[in-house]
Parts: sequence; structure tokens; C-alpha cells
Amino acid sequence: MRRAAPPRGSRWRRLGAVAALIAAAALAAGLVGYSVSLSPLAVHPRGLQLGTARAQLLVDNADSAIADINPSTQYQTELGAQLALNYALYLRGDTPTAAIGSQIGLGTKSISDSGPFTLLLDRTNYGPKLPVLPEPHQVNHSYRLLTDVDGTHPILTLYAQAPTVHAAVAIVEAAQDLLQRHLAEAKAAHPLPSNSAVVLRSLGPTTSGLVAPHARWQLMALAFLGVLLAGASLMWARRRRLARDHERTESIAQLDRLDDEEAAGGDEWPHTRRVLPWAMAGFMAMLFLVPFDSIDLPLHLPVNGTLDRPVLIAIVLLWLASMAVVSGTAKPRVKVGPVHFAALAFLAACLLSVVFDGRALADMGEISLAVKKLALLISYIVFFFVVASVLRPREVPRFAALMVVLGVVVAIGTIIEYRFQYNVFYSLWGKVLPVTIPSEMDTIDSIGRLTVYGPTLQPLELAAMLAMVLPFAILGSIDAPTRRRRWMYTLAVGILIAGGVATARKTSLVVPGVVILVLAAYRPREVLGTMAKLCVVLFVIVHLASPGALGSVISELEPGHINSALTTTDRTARYDAVTPDLLSHPLLGRGYESYDPHKYRILDNQYLDLLITVGAIGTLLYLAIFATILSAARPLIRGPGRRDRRRASLALAAFATVVAVAVGSALFDVLSFPHVPYLLFFIAAMILVLRESSPAPEPARLRTADPVLVGPESGLQGPDPDQPDPDVPSVRSREPALV
Repeated sequence: MRRAAPPRGSRWRRLGAVAALIAAAALAAGLVGYSVSLSPLAVHPRGLQLGTARAQLLVDNADSAIADINPSTQYQTELGAQLALNYALYLRGDTPTAAIGSQIGLGTKSISDSGPFTLLLDRTNYGPKLPVLPEPHQVNHSYRLLTDVDGTHPILTLYAQAPTVHAAVAIVEAAQDLLQRHLAEAKAAHPLPSNSAVVLRSLGPTTSGLVAPHARWQLMALAFLGVLLAGASLMWARRRRLARDHERTESIAQLDRLDDEEAAGGDEWPHTRRVLPWAMAGFMAMLFLVPFDSIDLPLHLPVNGTLDRPVLIAIVLLWLASMAVVSGTAKPRVKVGPVHFAALAFLAACLLSVVFDGRALADMGEISLAVKKLALLISYIVFFFVVASVLRPREVPRFAALMVVLGVVVAIGTIIEYRFQYNVFYSLWGKVLPVTIPSEMDTIDSIGRLTVYGPTLQPLELAAMLAMVLPFAILGSIDAPTRRRRWMYTLAVGILIAGGVATARKTSLVVPGVVILVLAAYRPREVLGTMAKLCVVLFVIVHLASPGALGSVISELEPGHINSALTTTDRTARYDAVTPDLLSHPLLGRGYESYDPHKYRILDNQYLDLLITVGAIGTLLYLAIFATILSAARPLIRGPGRRDRRRASLALAAFATVVAVAVGSALFDVLSFPHVPYLLFFIAAMILVLRESSPAPEPARLRTADPVLVGPESGLQGPDPDQPDPDVPSVRSREPALV
């Protein structure tokens, strides 16, 4: 059949749209690399290149007693370290920064200042509410001085950034001259014996260089390709939107109802003899109840011997055996979709980032760290592939209930640790397995918070894991068929929130708040009404379970405190220092997870860490994983909502969890702590499974194919293959594509 001729002029309209798109991409690339001034009209290159300079000063005395680090001079060494800190803070004052700005030619403008980074100063948790005073000097943020000390050695490091190398060197030299004059004035005001006077000695010449000389062209190319791909995607989506929406509606409408027990095959977990679902349940129990990342088994493996690796290897071997031996509906079903491709593309970008910078990483001794992190990332993706092929739609609500139960157990253990400083998970498992107990467990940190770990290696990870379970408990309390189950889920909600608050981290309220907002966006009347009715009950549960913790976390989130709390200021203060790292490898980064926080800086931001280690390309692919997961869940939330509320509720809870992890990635480095990524990919697999129809009941298939019941000897007429069997429940076999 001949296709209808396209409307006259449609080809020219498409060519015009393509030309406009190319022009817009070129304009975006030009604006990224250059700026335009109107008076006078001119084009100027943007300051995407950084000149840097670095110098180190030893705080010493005339006899070099401080530099002689031995037990007899330990006190003097500590005194020198304290003086180095004092000098670092002195250089951050208004008068010194203005003096340096004047000396390097900025006129009345001051240079920007930041640091120290490697030393968390012993201050109160938040600053007092003071009136905001106007800055005494205008600050030119293109010229920056960073001071750094470690609090142990009497060494002060000066690090400067400027548009040119010459200006960066001038900042460092001006800072050194200013410190020498400051010392001379102090000696004149308070004379000391010559052998006791403080002396600043330069540890070698000032080193300098240009960071990322080709960063402008790389960013311009990235902007051009990004706008081009985004525009082409929008043009294609506009043409395919109606057809795609129709296909999705048709495919979602054909899904069976999860509550239809008559169509149940009787082979769903936990009522099944299939081994793989039980293996998944065991892995989830390990994920919640075992501090597996602190258990290093004495096994000779090509990767780390933490407990999750051999367990995952055993599951993968069992999965491969099932693929080769098992037949019928019990055989795992591998269906690759956009989420799989996004995860594999992100893995490919991570591998390329290490390959391209392999020599530099090897020279710095960081190649082993990158390889270990890559092995962990591969574990996440392999786990996702296995779960997505093993689970069945009717097993998803049961695994969701299992997650809620396990989350409640973890929350109770966290509350016990907060109340009695006793970690149930590490203590019990330490009696049977080689568990390495973190040195900071149940200690008070520098801002007065108790460090609560639960089964994890980081309080932020613990708070995020409990928040990921929360949406399943909230919707369970709304959709539960009986009053008893509703109250059980309500109690679970309170315990989960109390357990998160017991970590005393802002994440314990920020991420659950995001979860509630996402749920309320789709079901505002039900979610907000239920939370309003239960707020008093939940407040009582949280207060009784974790007394004092809720008030502490709320005080950190108050408008006058959130920007002055050390957990915020010490995190954002480091962002200035990583600008050269961002510009040195803007496209593919310096190598996946090669930015060692113990060697450099703790960023507590997964997106910033990815920009440094895998560049803009890897970061966009990381976001693509979230985008494809959410895109797969959205049709389920609205599509079967009227005819299959249970499927829609599970999809909505999973949707809220994925959004929570995306927000949590801005609060800590998610991929470095395995509990959250494992749980994220498990929930992503649940979403993909919910998009499929349940397999046909196996007993019905056996009954229609039994040779004893049909045949000429028996005198019975066999079923007509063209007519449906009235005794077999009607289950549609068409499965929707994973879009």
C-alpha cells in the first residue's frame, strides 16, 4: 500500500527546523566560550582557564627546633601547627585580602578567600543570629587565595587561582610578604629571645601552571552537541508523542490485576520452589541486617573480599545455571530496555575515564582505587540485571512488604544505638564473622552529634536507606485493606522516621520530606490528609524513640542556622578548591572514583564527585539512569490506577524512592556506599517487573496438555486449539515494551 504523500512544504519546514537547531547549538557553544559586551560592542573569551600557584611555609624558629619532629620537641611541633592555623585564618581577614588585592593591582577590590579545608575547626554547630553587615570591600572572585593546614604539622600551604599564571604567582608572593610583615610587627610589639622568635621558612620555590588550556573548546563542543541532541530529541518526541502514548496506554491496560487471586499461578515467592527468589530475599536481608561492607572474608578474589561479593557471585552462577537448565515460566526472563542501556552507558563512560587517564592515575598511585570502585559499580549493574529477570509482578508487593519489615528492624536497631550506644548489628555479627568496627562508632563528632552507624559505614547512608523504605510504608498505611494492617504500617512509618532522626543528620528530614512531596504530587488528598491525621501519633513515636534528636535536626534546618552550620559551611567551602579539577578534564574526568577523599577533600556530593572523576558526559549518563527509571514508572502510576490500584501504588512508592536517591546524591557520595545503590537498583528492577504481565498459571498449562485426559482411546474430545478453555483463567500474554 502506497503511503500518502507528505503535505507540501513539510520537507522545507523540517529542513528549516534543523537549520534553526544547528544555529541555536552554535549560539549556545559560542556563549559558553565567549561573552559579549554591549558598550562597547565586543566579544571576550570567558575565563575558563585558570592560572594556579602553590607555596608551602614552615612555621619554625631560629634554631629549627620545631622542624625537628621527635618526642622531645613534640610540644613545639604542636605549637607550630597551631600558629600555622592562626596565620591561615589571619590571611582570610578583610584587611589582608584587601591589601593583597591592592598589591596585585585590583585597586579597591579584595581577593576572594577560603580554607582551611583539611581541618575541621572546633566551633559550635551553628553560628549565632547576627545582623548581616555589608562587605567592607568589593571582592573580585576571579582572584582567589586558599589556605590549608592539617592541624598536625607546622606547615601552611598557600594556593592561588587567577585568570593568569602571573597573577596567581603574584597572589602567593603577596601573601608571603604580608605574613612576613605581620611577623615583623608582632616581634616589634612583643620582643622575644632570638632563638625563640617565630620564623617562616619557604619550603622550595613557588610552583605554578595553567589549568586546562583546552577547556574552553571542550566545553563549547559539549554545549553544541548537548543542544543539538536535546533539540533533536524534542523534535523526534513531538512526532512520536501521540503514537507512544497510545501504545503505552494499550500495553498498560492489558496488564493483569495483582489482587486477582484467581489468576495466581501458585508459584510466586514465598510460595515457590524456585531458588532464585529466595536468593534475592536472602540478599535483601543481608543488605539490611548485616554490615557486609565491614566484613572482609579471607578469600582470594580479583575484587574486594567483602561479604556481598561472594554472595553476589554465587547468585550470578545460580542465575546462569537457571538460564541454561530451567525451562518454562521458571526460567529467568532477560528483557533489555532503556534502564539497562543507561546503566551500561554510564559504566562505559566510567571505564573510558579510567582508560584515558590510566597513566596519570598509575603515577599517582590511584589506579587501584579506581579499579575497586569499578568492580563495585559492575556489582550494582549485574545485580540489577539478575533481579529484573527473576522477579514476577505478583512477587513485587511481597518484596515491598519485606523491605518495610527489614527497614523497621534496622530503625529499631538504630534507635537502640542512639539510646544506649550499643550497635546491635556490628556486635552480633562480630561474634561469628571478621567484622571491622569503625573507629568513630558511637563517638561525638566535632559539632556534638553522636555518630550512629547501624549496619552501614556512614550515618548519611543509614538515613537515606531508611528514607528509601518510607514511601512503601506510607502508601501501605493508605491502601491497607484492614484497620489492623493500616495501624501496623502507620507504626512502621513512625519507627522509620524515628530511626532516621536518630542519626542526627539533616538528610533524615530532607529526604523523607522529598518523599512526602512526591507522593502528595500524585495523590494530594490521600497523602496530605493521612499525614495530617497521623502527625501527632508520628511526633509522639519519634519523640519517645529518639528524644532530643528531632529538635537537634530541626535546629540545623532553621533558616538562620542552615547556612551557618558546620556541616554546610565546611562542605560548601571546599567547592572553590575543586574548580581546577573540574576544568582539567571537563568531558570524561580524571578517572572514575579516583578522587580519594582521604587524600584530597571530602565533597559529600555525588554529582560534584562525578563531574571531577567522569566529567560532564558521565554525570549526564548518571542522571539518565534516574530519568529512564522514572520514565518507566510514570505510565504505571496513572495507567492502571483505576483498575489495579495496588500496581499503581507500588510504582508510585518506587518512583518516590528514586527521586529521593537523586536528591540524596547531592548530599553525600551515594555510589561509594553500597547499601543505597544496591537498594536503588533493586527498586528499579521492581518497576520494570511491574510493567510486565504475570506468567500464565503453570497447573492450567499442564492440565490442557495431559495426554491421559485426551485421546481416541478415552472417548473424550480434546479441546479446540482455536477456542479458549473455560476452565483456564484468561491471562493476556502480551507484554509491554520497557520504555
